[in-house]
Formats: sequence, structure tokens, C-alpha cells
Amino acid sequence: MQEIFYISQLQGIKTLSSERRLEILRDLVDQEYTAQELAMKFKIKPNALWYDMQQLEKAGFIKMIRNEHVRGTIKKYYRAVAKNYFVDVSLGQAELNKSNTIHSLLNQEIEDWRRERIIKISFSNIANNIITQNLDIKENEKVVISYQPMHRKLVEDLIVEISRKGAYAIPIFWTKRMENNFIRNVPLPYATKDVISDFLINNIDAHIIFSGEFLDEIDQEPLSKELTKKSERIEEAKRENVRKTYETTVRFLTIDTIYNNFQKADAEIRSEMYWKALNEKPKNLLKSCAFVKDILSTSKEITIEDKKGSKIIISLPKERVLQVKDGIANIPSSDSELPGGLVVALLDKGKINGTIHTDFAYLYNMIFVDVDIIIKNNQIVEMNAKTDNDKFQKLFDNAHGDKNTIGSFTIGMNPALHTNIHHPYINTKIFGAVTLQVGWDELEATSIDSNMIAQFYMINKIIKIDNTILFKNGKLITK
Repeated sequence: MQEIFYISQLQGIKTLSSERRLEILRDLVDQEYTAQELAMKFKIKPNALWYDMQQLEKAGFIKMIRNEHVRGTIKKYYRAVAKNYFVDVSLGQAELNKSNTIHSLLNQEIEDWRRERIIKISFSNIANNIITQNLDIKENEKVVISYQPMHRKLVEDLIVEISRKGAYAIPIFWTKRMENNFIRNVPLPYATKDVISDFLINNIDAHIIFSGEFLDEIDQEPLSKELTKKSERIEEAKRENVRKTYETTVRFLTIDTIYNNFQKADAEIRSEMYWKALNEKPKNLLKSCAFVKDILSTSKEITIEDKKGSKIIISLPKERVLQVKDGIANIPSSDSELPGGLVVALLDKGKINGTIHTDFAYLYNMIFVDVDIIIKNNQIVEMNAKTDNDKFQKLFDNAHGDKNTIGSFTIGMNPALHTNIHHPYINTKIFGAVTLQVGWDELEATSIDSNMIAQFYMINKIIKIDNTILFKNGKLITK
């Protein structure tokens, strides 16, 4: 048995996209088995397991090592060809969480292939848009890219595009394992030197940040009380450095990823819509966002109506705060996330009143569908969810502060998004959708203070500005 097997073919990656095949391979690293023995172990029919064995053998991961004649039949024994595989995690004696990590990494490779071959979205095109249109990088500028290894393919193309501009790319990656080792092994004064350190803040021109949760898992003892306090100090230092960046001339672009806890919907649909949304050309988005922003900057009233005749009316104050999330980050400290949104802060003198049916709502990280709400003077005074209403009500009851107050709302402007993809922040970019931010204010233009983070989404409604239709059934009316 060889020490390492390098997975270099797409077929091999696709073969290991099945959790059961990963488990079969792991067992065959440890010892030899026949197909019948493995079928008994996994409690499945031999025919079903035999197909998986054939796929593993065809990809070169396993091989037959000997025959044994027993009562007129031939028993074929199989074994893995290597102890370790290219994903940098040993399959020998691997625990389930490591197997899941391998599964996630391999699925990432498959998704990259699917995106480029089936969805026809290329990283190189996205990278070109980010560098030439989003950030407008110039010769000799210094650009930091903060990322996790899961983003490496797009980062590779970003580095190429930055270099084509004659600028300098400074890639910095961060993993959960690295963070854990910082907490355990690096002295606090050094551990608080975050990747966005004072040195970088004062020396870079632009920063691309890939946000989202870590993909890798840690198999170590829980942190002690002392280390937990150290971890909190490190996190606070990171937040402080982020705050400092908003006082500089650094241009920021955040690319939100969808590899986090919101994975209850169909993964292929979610991924496809996300990449199409990211691929929208910033200049096209800027044009449509600017059109709506100009109208909202002078309007007095916004009305959102559904097909049943219920509606809410938003009275805007004379002084208002509007922010366009158009994917352009060519102004100092502009954090634009996934492009295609327009945020309006309600401010203290603006008012929302009425009754409306919302398609779905997120409370923290939980989704509820078909939610009816009644609003009086920016306060949600009554609400009812069609499913799990008791849980829905309990979440609000347990929250404190301005938990029922609407602080701002968004209008989605990304034409690639038209349906719920089960990601709360990306859903705010659905074209023609209105989202109410409850318990907080995205632009921090009001004094709302609550631990409640809730969003209510309204899709395909009629949106009127000063009694003139702006959106109808998800379509922008530009007359």
C-alpha cells in the first residue's frame, strides 16, 4: 500500500462525492474486505454496495488484492491503494467529523466544476469584474485578499487580475485550525495583531474580504476559561481593527459566502443563484440602483401592496439615509457585500403603518414561512406565522430591547435573484423584493438597540412611490 494517492482527475472527485463511498474507502484503508462483508457491515443490499465498489475501483482508489475459493465460489478481497489521500487528511482510523470535512472539500471541487461547466460562470470573469469595475485597481496599488482555502480558485484569478493591472496582491488566508492554535500557542500581544493590522491599514489601498464561516473542523479539547477570555480579547482586537479601517482611505469589498448554517434548501439552486448574482456586472447594477435611489431621495411615501389588497405605507422623513449596495467599492471604506441592494434607514421621524403578508421571515438563523404582520408607527404589534407559530412567538418573547421596532428596509436590485435561496442576507438582494429589518438598523441611522435580529421578506409585491408604480411582480417599471 502506497503512502499517498493524489486525486487529480475530475472523475475521482465525483466518485467520492458520496458519503457512503468515503466510509467504504476509510474501512478499506484499515483492512481488507469482500463486497459481501461490507454490505453486511453497512446493512444494505450487496448489489447496491457493489456498484459503489466498482466506482471506487474504476477511479483507482481500491483494488482486488486476492481471491479465495470457498465451496465452489470465489471470494474477492479488496483494499485501498493508499493510506493517505490528496485532501491532507488521513482516511486511516479517521473519525466521522474528519470524513465529513473531506466530503465538504470534495463537494467544493465538484461545485467549482459544475459552476464553470453547467452554470457557465467563470471565476476569471468574476475576478476581472471585481478588479476592473468593483474596485477600479490602479498600477502600483497594494491589494490585500483575506480568504479561507475554500476560496482559493477565485483568489488565484484575483491575483492574476491584480498583477495584470501592475498592482500588488497580498493574499492572507485564515482557517479554524489556525485560529485555534493562535488562541492556544501565541502570546496575547502577538495574537491580537490581526490580519488587518495597523501596518496593513496604513499601507494598503484596497481590501477584498471573503466572509462566511470556516469549512474546516477542529478535533481538540474545549478551551479553558482562561483561553476563552483570551479568545474574546483576540476577537475584540479584530473588531477594533475593522473599526479603524473605516477611518482610512482603504477601499473595501466584502464577498459574502454561503457556506454557513443556512443550508436547508436545495444546495444546487442556492449555489447557482448565488454565483449568478455575484456575476452581475457592477456598472449595470449601478445604473438601475441609481435610478431607484434618485426617486427615493425626493419621494414622500412608499406603498407595498399584495394581491389580496393588504398594504403597508412608509412615510419617509425629510432627512433620510440611503445606501446603494451596487458592488462598487471605489470610495473609502465601502463594504458592499454581494451586489444588488438598496438600503433605506427609516430614521426616528419616518413611519410605517399597515397590514401585510410576508413570504418568509428570519429570526436569528431560523426561517418561518407565510407570516402576517400588523405595523403601527414602526412597531409590529401583531404577527402570526403559518407554521411553528409557538416557536416564532417565543423567540420574540425572549428577546429584549427594541425587538419589535423596524429600523430600516431594503429593496433588492439584483436581477439574477428572484426566489428565496435560504440565505438571509443574500435574500435582501432579490430583485423587486422588500425586506424589513426588525430589532436593528442596517445603516445605524436610528437609536434602535435590541438583541433581536429579524428580517421580514416580501417578494413579487407592488411597490408604489408617491402613488406611481415602481415595481410590479418583480419587474422594475422605468417609465
